Formats: sequence, structure tokens, C-alpha cells
Amino acid sequence: MISDRSVIATQDELITKRLRIAFPERVFNLERVPMAMTMREFNRLARMTPFLGLAWLGMKVGDGARNLAGSMQWRLYLLTSTSSGLEARFKGDARGVGLDAIVNVAAAVLNGVSFPDAGTLTVTGASAIAADGFTDDNIALAQVDFQFSFCTSTNDLELETAEDFEALGVTWSLAESNDITPQDEITGA
Repeated sequence: MISDRSVIATQDELITKRLRIAFPERVFNLERVPMAMTMREFNRLARMTPFLGLAWLGMKVGDGARNLAGSMQWRLYLLTSTSSGLEARFKGDARGVGLDAIVNVAAAVLNGVSFPDAGTLTVTGASAIAADGFTDDNIALAQVDFQFSFCTSTNDLELETAEDFEALGVTWSLAESNDITPQDEITGA
């Protein structure tokens, strides 16, 4: 299927594997999350600390040619919680990892890594963040922004004939009525 070969799906898998090197599953929860979370989503994740949320933000492309090349923009949300006061949120305590360490390790793990035939990770920034309306004093939040270079060709998708496109099983809803009959036909070159 086309989604199995998509750049985003491939990068998601590689990023997750890379993060798991430093953030083991037995300690850190890791999920794909939307770029902008609802308060309900955020409250659920805040109960899963220490937590890493991976969000796809968009794509920046180069000048374009026969290949689609550029960088996918990603964000890693970092949530941690401690129980012994303000300073422990950043430095950690016996019951929790501090935000400072998580940010430093995440940035180091994500920056400058090249994956053969997939691209290179580059950290573009990191910052402390706040969730509007969230008031738990024991939770600390940050984000690490990074990009993942890529180059792909539509030829890799092997979409040459109308039957190839039909095999994708895509249906476009273009109006409220489902009785629209498309007038254009896709023909192979």
C-alpha cells in the first residue's frame, strides 16, 4: 500500500526507533500526537509522565524537479512530573526525571543522525512551553523542534496507469451528494 512507503510513515518509524535508544519503553511513554492538542488530550498525556509526544508539523520543499525533496518538520513534546517542588521539575528527584535532562538528551539523540536512503535529522530549536489552562505545579513541559531531510520520486510509487491509481482505493467526497459522476479519466503516459 502507498502509505507503507510514504515519507512520513518511514520517518515516524525511524524517529521512534532512534528515541527508544535513550528513552526506554519501560520508563518513557511515547506516542504520535497532533501538533495542537485539546485540553482533554493533554490531560490524558499528563497522566503518562514521563511522556514524549511526536508531532508532524509540515513539509518544506526545495526548488522541485522530477524528485520531491526537502525536509519534514517534526516536534517532540516532552512532559515530566516530580513530587518535590519547583526545582525538582527541572533537575529531577528520586521519583521523577527532570526536564533539563530530558531536553538535553532528546536534542542530542535527534541531531545530526543520518539514515541511509532516508535522510538526516537536524534539531532546529528547543523551548519551554505552557499548556493554556493546565495548572499542575508538578508538571514541566518543553518541545524540541527538528527536521528530517528527504528525497522521493513519484516513480517509487509505481503509479503509471489508471488501474494503479484505482488500486489505491481512494474516494474523494466532492459535494454533499454522492451521485456525482467524475467526467475526467486518468490515463497512463
